[in-house]
Amino acid sequence: MKNIFKGFVAAALAIVVMACGPEEPTPSNGLATPEFSANATENSITVSWTAVDGAAYYQIWLNNNEPVKTDKLVHRFDNLKWNTEYTVNLQAVAADQSCSKTGTQKVTIAERKVPAYREWIPQNGSTATAISDNGRWVVGCFDRQGMVIDLDTDDITLLENFDCMDVADNGIIVGATYEDSQSGEAAMYIDGKCVKLDLSDLTASNMSSFTATTPDGEYIVGWWWEYDENSYYGGIYGYIVPFAYDVLKDRITVLECGENIYPIQGISTYGVGPERNIVGVEQSGAMMAVVWEDEYSGFTYPVFEYDSNYIPTLTFGDTQTRMTPNGKYIYSVAKTYPDSSTDLQQPACYDLETKQLTTFSGACAIGSVSAMTNDGVVFLNNVPIGYETAYVSHVNDTETITPIVDWLLDEHSVDLYNYINVEENSYVIIGASADGRTLLALGYTEQGHVSIVIDLDGEAMPEI
Repeated sequence: MKNIFKGFVAAALAIVVMACGPEEPTPSNGLATPEFSANATENSITVSWTAVDGAAYYQIWLNNNEPVKTDKLVHRFDNLKWNTEYTVNLQAVAADQSCSKTGTQKVTIAERKVPAYREWIPQNGSTATAISDNGRWVVGCFDRQGMVIDLDTDDITLLENFDCMDVADNGIIVGATYEDSQSGEAAMYIDGKCVKLDLSDLTASNMSSFTATTPDGEYIVGWWWEYDENSYYGGIYGYIVPFAYDVLKDRITVLECGENIYPIQGISTYGVGPERNIVGVEQSGAMMAVVWEDEYSGFTYPVFEYDSNYIPTLTFGDTQTRMTPNGKYIYSVAKTYPDSSTDLQQPACYDLETKQLTTFSGACAIGSVSAMTNDGVVFLNNVPIGYETAYVSHVNDTETITPIVDWLLDEHSVDLYNYINVEENSYVIIGASADGRTLLALGYTEQGHVSIVIDLDGEAMPEI
C-alpha cells in the first residue's frame, strides 16, 4: 500500500483564538467564578449554572479539549465514553474578553449496562464474521455488502462493495473492496474511507483480500490469487499466495513455505496473534493447518501424521481454522483416515505452547470447534457444515459438553430460555472478545439469519 496514511497524517487542525480557555490567563477580578452542577448518564454530561453578573457569554469544556462558546445557562456533552472520568471546566467571559476563574468539577460516566442478549436482523443479507478483541466492534458481510456494529452505542453502519473480514480494537476494518474490481482487492476501511493495498510490484492479479489483523491494526495478513502458474510465486504456492502487511513500515512480506510432502495448491491465512504469529491452511493432498512463528519463518504443521506411503493418517485444520485472541490456541477439526476413501472428523483445538492436540466427542463427535477463549473455553458446533445447537466444553475437561443455554444459566446466571429468539437447534458461537465476556453468534429466527451478541456482564432480560 503506497503511503496509506498520507491523507490521515496531514489532518487540518482548526485553531480557535480566545482570550480565555484551558491556558487559564490571569482572570478579571470583576467576574465571579461560575457555580454549576453536572449530571451524568451512561454517555452524556449535562451542565447547568447560574448567571454571572457582567458575563457576556460562557466557555465550557471537558478535560483539555477546545472550549465551547455559549450564551445559555445549560450545556450537554454527548457521545462520551462510559466508565471514564471527565473534568468539567466553566468560565464566564466579559465583553472585553476578560474572564473569571475556571470552575471545575470531576464527573464519572457510569459503566454502561447493556442487555445480556442482543440481535441484529441483517440488512442486505450482511451477518457477523468477527468481533474485536476489546469487545467493542462487530463486523460482517454478505455478497459484497459490509456491516459494522459499534457495541458501545448499538449503531450499525452498512458498507457498499466491501467484505468485512476482521476488525481491530480501534475500529479499523480489514477485508476486500469491490469498487474497482469484480474480484475484490485487499483493503482497509479507516475513518469512513476505503484504502486499497497496492500489490502491483508482486503480481498482476486483481483478486486479493485481507483476512485478519492484530488488535492494534498495525499488522494484517491476507492472500492473493495468482493466475499465472508460471510466475515465481505461482510456482511455489500454486494459485493462492499468503502475505503479511506491516502498516507502519508500509511493507508487504510474502510468507515462506515450510517443508511439505504434496504439491501445494494454495495457502490461505486465517488468523494472526498479537505477537504476529500466523495461522493458515494448506490445500494439497489433504487440507491442513499451518503456522508461522513470524513473518520471517517458514510454516510448520501443528499436526500431520502419515504412513510409509505418505498417505495421511491424522490431519488438523480446514477452512474454518482460527486463532484465539492471545494467539495461544488454534481450533478447527482433526481428521483420521481409516482407509484411503474416507475420513473421520472430530472437533479439535491445538495449544501452540504445549504442542497438545485436544479432541472432543460426545454430542459433537462430527462437528467442529467454532470459537474459543483465551482461557480454554471451547464452543462447539455439532454438525460439520451449517449451524446447529452450540455446546460448550473446556480443554481441561473434554468429557463435559453442555448446551450453551444451560452453560450460560448455570455458570453466568444469564437466562436465555425465556428470551432467545432463534429457532431451536439453529445457532452457533463464532467468536469471543479477549476477556471472554462478550460472545458473538449466528442464528436463524423467523425473520431470517441474525447476528447475536451475548454479554456475560449484561443486564438481566425480561421474560417474553
